Amino acid sequence: MAVANTDPVLKECELKHCLPQIYKALLTASCLSCPSDPIQFLKNTLLAFQGHDNLQDVDWHKFVADVQQRSATTTSMICRSVDKAYMDPDEDMLPLCLLEKAYSYHRKNLTSCCFRKWKRFTMQSKRDTIELALQMDMTKKHFERKCQQVALTKWLNWVKLHKRTQAAAIEKLERLVNAGRNKRIIAAWCNVAKDAKRTKEYFKKLEMGSLEINSKDHQIGEGCDGLSVLPGSLALKIFQYLELRDWLNCAEVCCTWKAIIQSGTLWSQINFSVEKDWITDSTMKQILQNYRPFVIHLNLRGCTSLTWPSLKCISECRNLQELNVSECFNVTDMMVQRLVEGCPCLLYLNLSCTLVTNKTLRELSRNCLNLQYLSLAYCYRFTDKGFLYLTTGKGCHSLIHLNLSGCTQMTVNGFKYISAGCPSLKEVVIDDMPTLSDSCVLALLSRCRCLSAISLLDARHLSDVTFKAIAEAATLKTFSTEGNNQLSDVSWKALCSSSQGLSRLHAAECPRMTDTSLKSVATLRDLHYLDISLCHKVSDVGIKYLTEGSSVTKLRELNVSHCSHITDISVMRIAQRLCKLHHLNLSYCKRLTDMSLEWLSGSSICSLDISGCNIQDQGLAAVEEIRLRKLILAECVYITDIGIEKLCKNVRDLEHVDVSHCVALSDPAIRAISFYCTGLVTLRMSGCPKMTDVAVQYLTSGSRYLRELDVSGCVLLTDRTLRHLQRICPPLCSITMSCCSSISKLAALKLQPRVKHWEHSNDYPPYWFGYNVGQIVHPITRPIMTDDTWDVVEQHSVITRAATIHQKSATSKLTISGLISTDDPRSSTPALNVDGTRTHTAPA
Repeated sequence: MAVANTDPVLKECELKHCLPQIYKALLTASCLSCPSDPIQFLKNTLLAFQGHDNLQDVDWHKFVADVQQRSATTTSMICRSVDKAYMDPDEDMLPLCLLEKAYSYHRKNLTSCCFRKWKRFTMQSKRDTIELALQMDMTKKHFERKCQQVALTKWLNWVKLHKRTQAAAIEKLERLVNAGRNKRIIAAWCNVAKDAKRTKEYFKKLEMGSLEINSKDHQIGEGCDGLSVLPGSLALKIFQYLELRDWLNCAEVCCTWKAIIQSGTLWSQINFSVEKDWITDSTMKQILQNYRPFVIHLNLRGCTSLTWPSLKCISECRNLQELNVSECFNVTDMMVQRLVEGCPCLLYLNLSCTLVTNKTLRELSRNCLNLQYLSLAYCYRFTDKGFLYLTTGKGCHSLIHLNLSGCTQMTVNGFKYISAGCPSLKEVVIDDMPTLSDSCVLALLSRCRCLSAISLLDARHLSDVTFKAIAEAATLKTFSTEGNNQLSDVSWKALCSSSQGLSRLHAAECPRMTDTSLKSVATLRDLHYLDISLCHKVSDVGIKYLTEGSSVTKLRELNVSHCSHITDISVMRIAQRLCKLHHLNLSYCKRLTDMSLEWLSGSSICSLDISGCNIQDQGLAAVEEIRLRKLILAECVYITDIGIEKLCKNVRDLEHVDVSHCVALSDPAIRAISFYCTGLVTLRMSGCPKMTDVAVQYLTSGSRYLRELDVSGCVLLTDRTLRHLQRICPPLCSITMSCCSSISKLAALKLQPRVKHWEHSNDYPPYWFGYNVGQIVHPITRPIMTDDTWDVVEQHSVITRAATIHQKSATSKLTISGLISTDDPRSSTPALNVDGTRTHTAPA
């Protein structure tokens, strides 16, 4: 405002040269008034002062606020008074330089003041913006937290509702299941009561003589069959002879049969092993769910096609006592845990050839309080640590039988843990373990003082120290060893003197066993089974000791195969002294002659093996007055059709015959067997190159009960043979036609659906069959594989076991006696084998 009072020339100069300062003045006015819209403020101010949009003639000094104008007026008056005091009064006009300095000073002060206020305003705006952003973040987090709380509350309410609904559904399902179970129990009870009442009335009428039998009562028409009118107990016994698949088919015939099939007696023992070729997860699941209260024995051996959905149903069988899952490679630790938790009554468990680890042993030690039989044969994934759980857990302390065959990973520590955790152990099977040493057995015997059965097959490193310790620590009833060349007479003397009640002794391939050892064996009072095959030092003197011993009236099975020093004198003593002997194996005793068979005439022997002996037709003709049921003549190359015919005339009760590799036999021999031995069940004639289709025709015409036939290597048989065999299917259920080059594959396949076991190949016979193309040579001596169905308790020799090493659990025939008897082939009681498996023998 001070500039306004100056000369107009000075104003024009100022407006021309000081436009930037004018701009600053305009900005200062805007900052001091702080309008909400600065641009609009400037525009309105300009319009107010000028009245139009032409800004060229604007008086810029009018934009300063009135306050600032008054301040500037006061300042100019003060400056004017000062100038008047200090300046010369004569001078009317201030010099231009002083005015410029005053204006410059005033401009700087005004600029700095505006800048400070602008800076303060800017910083305050930033602080407000940051504070507002923080408040917005806090508000957003609070809102999200509230949303999460609301969602969680809703989810918790839904979970509670779902649990209540699920619990109500489970309770309802349990009521339905219990009601269904009660209905089945009541229905079964009603059926039993009705059967009993009907049987009682039937016999009452018979006693009173009022039962009239006419043709109408025995007519079988639609809706009525002979089986349905029988009492339920008789019909049930008939159905027990059928297999699982037949039960399922019979249940769809009629309501009467279905009621019989659904009785709990039939489903107490289920063997899926024989049905593993067709059994599926759905079938097994349905069977176990329908009959789980009745299932006591369950065999799943080799059922590798079953998976977890069906296997987990086993845990629902609360009354299960025996379970066999050997050779089921899909069995895991989790499955075993589920089983042992759901089956508290489990007594027998077979885990042979599975992939279980230490976790399984831990679960067994926790849950299996009543377990008595455990088989871990050929399980390679557990270690010594697994048996450490047996010493700390509550389970497995009642263990009686333990099978550790083939578990080569075990060391001395593992046997120490077993001895500490299972002091009640009575039966131990440690076969096929070449790493077994004396220290291992001594560690096991340190606390196990109740042992009655020990099996140590193929334990070649055990010495007399081990067997002396066994003699001191245990009183044995069954002992088995094989392939040990360190056992001497001292061991056998100590063992036999301490275990006078020994009933089964298997000592095959013990080259240091001599006649002195047999003298010690002869002192045993209750010996039923003796196997000394491949003991080359045993001679007639040892057999003499045996036939004059304490068990001459109790010995039932004797195996002296490959004992090359035994002669006809020993056979004479056996036939005369061993009056209860039923099974005799004299195979590959090269010194035996026809005279030995003459001595056997009239004896009690019903099973005879003379494979590889120098027997001729005269010896076979001399056999008479003997009730032989099983005869093995394999590789007896000197016998002919005439000898077979004379034998069959005298021995007509034969059921199992093996003439394999008897190269001199032809069709007449089979004709004699078929004609005279009408009860023939099994015939093996593999490696007989002279057999033709006529032999099979004879066989199918006379042998109505033939179940197993082996014609491997009979190169003259053609497709005509198969047409003959179809006439006896059933009962024929097993046919082996390996190396039958003249039988076509197409014709053989037609027979496959009609039998259970079928084997065929067009290969030429191997060299050990003993004949070439168009030429027959002397056969090469080789061991013979004994069929499983012929003899349940016969122990294979070492060479035979080596030939079947891939079927360790299937071919092992040594039954641990003293607990379960296997004399009755029709018994359905499970027999405990050396591999820890139980064989449920089905009724014939």
